[in-house]
Amino acid sequence: MKKGILIIIFLSMLVSCQESKLELKLINKEILSKGFSIDTINAFYDHCKFNNENEKYLFTNVVKFQLSNNTDKKYLLYIKDLKLSDIYNFEILIEDEKGNLLQKNRPLIDPSYTCKLGSLIEQNFYEQHEKEFLLRKNGYNIKNENLNFHNQEMIISPKESYIFHVSLPLPFMVEDKDENIRRPVYFKLNPKKKYTFRLKYKLKDDIEKIIPKDIMSNYKENNIEIFKGEIETQKIPIIFK
Repeated sequence: MKKGILIIIFLSMLVSCQESKLELKLINKEILSKGFSIDTINAFYDHCKFNNENEKYLFTNVVKFQLSNNTDKKYLLYIKDLKLSDIYNFEILIEDEKGNLLQKNRPLIDPSYTCKLGSLIEQNFYEQHEKEFLLRKNGYNIKNENLNFHNQEMIISPKESYIFHVSLPLPFMVEDKDENIRRPVYFKLNPKKKYTFRLKYKLKDDIEKIIPKDIMSNYKENNIEIFKGEIETQKIPIIFK
């Protein structure tokens, strides 16, 4: 009898521990990608593979995911943005049928670029420099690679759930910036293979070293804790069209 009671208590504690956590869940049933029968980067430079410019937008997914707080704590996460690729602490995980994770192909420059490249780089540098200056002026210890984090924060209270909508074009996560300037960030996907898609959230930096002390004090006074764990969604299939 006692053994049975102990087992029930143990199972109840186990269920309680499993429920008391943050959960990340994809609402989409699938992710859509343009299927190319040739090397993806060749397809990028050969825009006739798209019937028109608007066709690219047909392969921009609205990725919907839900964040749920099943704990008794109030957490702060950096998880908001219009583009999925701009959320600094999100990792996009694409896996083939053999369980291999695909790496993103980094930006390339078309050898046929024109003098527009110089003005584009100058404009990007100016915008980043101005944003970094303003953040530093407000007390942030900021680095170039995480300039977006400051407007990605959200606070989730106990027993709350939020649904987010972010955009993700596939296979090209980043497209043309200007005429004759090609800087794609893309996944090389073979439409004859099967792939799965999932998301993982994890802080990439010690965020407490970046945020001003008075803001950190405000979080503490309001019982807000920065979430430093890992949460991952389920896998969903990538469909080619």
